[in-house]
Amino acid sequence: MKTLILSIINGLFTKEVREPKKLHGNSVFITATEPIIGRTIIIEQDSYSIWVYLLTPNKLEIDFDGFLCSVVTPVKPNGTLKDFTIKEQPLPIEFSNKYSFIKNLNKEDIKIDWQENQVILSIKEEVFLIMNMETKTSYSKSLSCNCPYGKSLTKEMLT
Repeated sequence: MKTLILSIINGLFTKEVREPKKLHGNSVFITATEPIIGRTIIIEQDSYSIWVYLLTPNKLEIDFDGFLCSVVTPVKPNGTLKDFTIKEQPLPIEFSNKYSFIKNLNKEDIKIDWQENQVILSIKEEVFLIMNMETKTSYSKSLSCNCPYGKSLTKEMLT
């Protein structure tokens, strides 16, 4: 998937936000580059979730990622969570909360706020993801606990 993402972003490094042709349905795909700090993010919907990828400063690799939200209802996974992998699977109910599933999310609902050391992503004016560029750590409001999807965003982090 990283190779696909990196091949898609070739030629997309401009100040403006662009979107390629949609691959299927109402999928979310956004790229944005902050011109002052020169960092680029990709927001991409897969079959079950929306992920945000922050590229390295040279834009050749993904630096780190963050889980924005689920686009399907969280489910009870087959097997144990010990063996769970996040690749192409719905968010397990054990990692979800009331903010996890967002139905009919549109690209217009997502806002990007670039700051010196972090990127803050909001959905419908509410902070959902903080990506700390110093620690390369993402904190998601869509997660009930720290898990394979990432770290949970707490109320204390918002103040």
